Amino acid sequence: MSKIWIIIILAIALRIFLSLATYHPDIAALANGGQFIASGHILNLYDFSSDTLVLNYPPLIYWYFGFFDLFFNGIFGLLKLPYLIFDLLLGFLLYKMVEPKKALLAFTVWMFNPISLYATYMMGQFDIIPTFFSVLSIYLAIKNKLALAALALGGGIAFKLYPVFLIIPLILLSKRWWMRAKIIILTILPYLVSVLPYLSSVNFRTNALFANQSSKSLYASIPVSGGESILLFPTMLIVFYLLIWNEATNKMNLWKVYLIPLLVFFILTHFHPQWLIWVFPYLILELINNDFKNWIAQFLLLISWIISLFFFDPSLTIGLFAPLFPFLNNLPSIWIMMGISMDYNFSRAILQTVFAASALLLIVRNFPKNAFQK
Repeated sequence: MSKIWIIIILAIALRIFLSLATYHPDIAALANGGQFIASGHILNLYDFSSDTLVLNYPPLIYWYFGFFDLFFNGIFGLLKLPYLIFDLLLGFLLYKMVEPKKALLAFTVWMFNPISLYATYMMGQFDIIPTFFSVLSIYLAIKNKLALAALALGGGIAFKLYPVFLIIPLILLSKRWWMRAKIIILTILPYLVSVLPYLSSVNFRTNALFANQSSKSLYASIPVSGGESILLFPTMLIVFYLLIWNEATNKMNLWKVYLIPLLVFFILTHFHPQWLIWVFPYLILELINNDFKNWIAQFLLLISWIISLFFFDPSLTIGLFAPLFPFLNNLPSIWIMMGISMDYNFSRAILQTVFAASALLLIVRNFPKNAFQK
């Protein structure tokens, strides 16, 4: 049996185990939304949103769960296995995007990376789907299929809005303005088509279209007066776009100009743990393509992320294994159990500082070389 099949079998077995052994309550809203879709409540989906069941994601994820609930009677939804399709495909994309002698390594790192396993098969979050579509857009761009690359990025936006940050890097692959306009239209189209039937719903506009999570990137700011401030993430994003605007973006290194705005986002945003999966495929490409030169920075990113998990509610760490050990539901935080007293805010600030320093190094090392020479 070839090595890649051994890796696939072991990786799938691990995913099935984690899917069965862990549970986080957030998966219930996704499963319930899918059940509403499967039972025919397609256009009035968000009318079922309530204080106890908040449907706060774009409709496509509920349609996706609804498909599996309709045809597989909920079995796949319980195991979180609908995600496996995108997970494996993303691994094969990475396999194809590096030189052949490094392909198996890239595939293996992806299939056993802790961020994807945690976010997808322990928490049950669907961030793997927009992540797949954003990487697919790079693969299609490399194949000179810019229109399809735009649609792929648009598919990611239809599931979560963060790939919007990547539209400018994609349009810079073309110097023709009509093609740039076409790319913009195609990236926005899947989102517009999927949300249009729900715009009249108050619950959709309140909980999904203008969800609180969308504004987290605007918190970091520098006050310049009593009522005015400079929003740091949009400022850095605009500066990045202006620096690369006249650059001849290399389609083979498009992953670099996808990596940078996402790292800036994570530096300046108090992010949910599962969101880090958005950037992880690009970190793998950075690691493999640069021959592990920046492995220390990547290691510090990963370690600071892992430790930060234990500053959230225990349901995001040891409590995830409550299906195997029910007593874990009632345990206090690991710091209390260890008898460690600390300033939580300061400790988290230290972790974010380490994360930010490591991310900044990766940005500097991968920034377009001629961007500052205009």
